[in-house]
Amino acid sequence: MKSNAEMASMATQIRRDIIRMVHGCQSGHPGASLGCADLLVALYGRFMKHDPRFHMSGKDEDVFFLSNGHISPLWYATLARFGYFDVKELATSRRLNSRLQDHPTAHEVLPGVRIATGSLGQGLCWMRSCTR
Repeated sequence: MKSNAEMASMATQIRRDIIRMVHGCQSGHPGASLGCADLLVALYGRFMKHDPRFHMSGKDEDVFFLSNGHISPLWYATLARFGYFDVKELATSRRLNSRLQDHPTAHEVLPGVRIATGSLGQGLCWMRSCTR
């Protein structure tokens, strides 16, 4: 679990990542990503049970569902900052053959992304894991 100061610092860094990604490809919707940074940092940093070693099954982990594809820069930056993949990959956002496309897809095999939930959904969801 991260402290409040660590989470605030990480949210600031993620906002910088978002600006770099959107500016780097000259397209995107940065507003919602910037506005939701604290929310994802709190989920990943304090509330969710997750493992950056990433197992597609999600067994014994909480699962995050993103139905608002326009905030993919935020999700990508959050996953990178929490160790799912190298932060340097954020520079490939929306580039040809990049795993970081406009809206997250499962077929790109990006750690942390299990399923595509649509491009313009209206919400965020977090599902608590259930162990049987």
